[in-house]
Amino acid sequence: MLRKIKQDLAEILELPLDVSLDLPKIVIIGELGVLIQNHRGLIQYSPDRIVVGVGEGQITVAGESLKISEVNQEDMIVRGRIKTVQMST
Repeated sequence: MLRKIKQDLAEILELPLDVSLDLPKIVIIGELGVLIQNHRGLIQYSPDRIVVGVGEGQITVAGESLKISEVNQEDMIVRGRIKTVQMST
């Protein structure tokens, strides 16, 4: 109920939903990289699998030669040969 109210208010005020609802934003750059915005930290890290916490779930990036090339409080960039990106709650 509260989430629906926040969503309606964000639409009325023309605010980005990802920011107002604390949702992650994922930008996939072909098979070369993934930008994850609004993350909550690293959960698992290996060359073939990176799991990142987001809001009420997690994002799993699977591939080969994966590495985190940049990270700050809100953004994380994963580089390597990306095979799949999956979000679960």
